[in-house]
Amino acid sequence: MTTLDVFAVMPIRAGLSIALLFAAALAGAQSSPREADRTATRPNGNGEPEQITLRLGVLDIAGIEDREQVFTADLYMEVGWDDPRLSVDDDAATELRAMALDEIWHPRLTIVNSRGLAVLLPEVATVDRQGHVIVRQRVAGPLAVELDLREFPFDSQRLPIEIVSYQYSQAEIAFSADSEMVANLDRLSGDGWVYEAEAAQPFVYRLSDSGRGASGIAFGILAQRNPEYFVLTLALPMTLIIFLAWMVHWLPVDVIPARMGTASATVFSLIAFGVSFRLTLPKIAYLTDADRFVLFSTLLVLASLAITIVGVRLVGTDRKRAAEMLSRRAQLAFPILYGLIIFLTFIP
Repeated sequence: MTTLDVFAVMPIRAGLSIALLFAAALAGAQSSPREADRTATRPNGNGEPEQITLRLGVLDIAGIEDREQVFTADLYMEVGWDDPRLSVDDDAATELRAMALDEIWHPRLTIVNSRGLAVLLPEVATVDRQGHVIVRQRVAGPLAVELDLREFPFDSQRLPIEIVSYQYSQAEIAFSADSEMVANLDRLSGDGWVYEAEAAQPFVYRLSDSGRGASGIAFGILAQRNPEYFVLTLALPMTLIIFLAWMVHWLPVDVIPARMGTASATVFSLIAFGVSFRLTLPKIAYLTDADRFVLFSTLLVLASLAITIVGVRLVGTDRKRAAEMLSRRAQLAFPILYGLIIFLTFIP
């Protein structure tokens, strides 16, 4: 082939290439609307809302953090719906097909009280020949919970798992009555709690009263705190401090250094204990039952210190009998007052 022949062929090849690119672009433009319609439009179009079945499995609850107001959960979800557009009549087609979520329509679900859940499974759907779609996913991590600690450490909490469509309202998707939560609550690893499941409840999620509202379903787990740990770490040490403050009044009234040293030590011990205990709770604007117990106990120990100081003053002014009478009254009053503190704090 001569140089002239090469130059003659080049325009023809260039023209064929341009024609092929134009044809490919035209084919893509014709297929894109169909793909976009299948992924963005509901199977029922503008008709009845899609029926979504959501089954939630609680694999584990690792713990509830009072200070951070979160609980750590490991969850498994199965979300199912029907999309006749994905059905196939071809006998050669496989019974089940795996499809990426971004290739089909799906209800756009999210867990609204997630605080960093990790997605552990691929985002794919399983579709059968009739067009029934199932999406399986496993997530793990922290979820937010608004704790009501007024009765702490004898409190009960509700742990919510709120799943909401971030795109569709209740007029567009509805959660079926077959939606449920499954869990073996006796085998959860989160110690210190007794768990009980709540029935699933569909609801409308709104950021404001005038908002459009999103379709959602709420699952809940009731958690009853086991108070034995706090009896050992709170009530027992506090009782020992108060017992020590009570013992001051059994010492002879003229043993001034021992009485003053012991009374002062109980005050400092109780303040340090109360502060360290409060650091385990979130910054809340109300007193818990445990706070009241610490507060009333502090007042009782401060009263013991005040009585000791008055007794020392009486001894210093040669009124030993009056100091002994004051100590005997304190000996009788302390057990009664401590019992009253227990009653006012923990007896409903």
